[in-house]
Amino acid sequence: MRSERWSTPTRDLTLPERVAWVLGNEDGRPVSSLTEPAGLLVAAALVELLLDASLLDAGSSFRRGPVDATDPLLEWVAEGVMRSGGRKADLGHAVTGPRGAQMIRHTMDRLVDRGLAHREPRRVFGYLAMPVFGSALRVHETAALHHDRSVVRAVLDGADPDEDTAMITVLLHHGRRVRALHPVDPHGAVSRARAIASGRFVPPGIDQDIVRLVSPTVQAVLAALTATEVLSSGH
Repeated sequence: MRSERWSTPTRDLTLPERVAWVLGNEDGRPVSSLTEPAGLLVAAALVELLLDASLLDAGSSFRRGPVDATDPLLEWVAEGVMRSGGRKADLGHAVTGPRGAQMIRHTMDRLVDRGLAHREPRRVFGYLAMPVFGSALRVHETAALHHDRSVVRAVLDGADPDEDTAMITVLLHHGRRVRALHPVDPHGAVSRARAIASGRFVPPGIDQDIVRLVSPTVQAVLAALTATEVLSSGH
């Protein structure tokens, strides 16, 4: 999902990559300092797959669409969802446990592969060590991150969204991450994101996609994650 609003190094990011990217810290601290981001990243991937017609919403399940996913990360998500027949009731398996951790790692690996982030060795008890996923991952293109966060922040503060920034805003709303972008008026930004997630303040046609596909999909993924966590905590 390409947009000319993004910085030059990030114009070809997928939606899950972009979510992870804009939620990075502007001072260069680890982009992986997200808390439980797997559900939001899987939701972003499903949104892009649906908008590209690589997956189709068949009511209680997803099915393969007429357009092949060419991005490896998106195809990996599609394969995971279709592994159990695409049933929405099984979405919890895509965002929890080992597969959820893999989603986070794959997304962060893509940011490294694109040169947007890099891994740094750290010292553990005086010895250099490269930790397992995450802890040593830091933003490399901080100027690009500043620019891209300001693009999203502008929409939260009242600027007109295009398709891409509208989708990011919907994801941030349902993931309760709007305040992480430090908008000028946090309360106003939360209200505006809620309105965009309802199909308001967006160009014609995009409003229908949001109401019909995007918000319901994100809600379904995050609800599956919450249900799985509740069930797990009960044992």
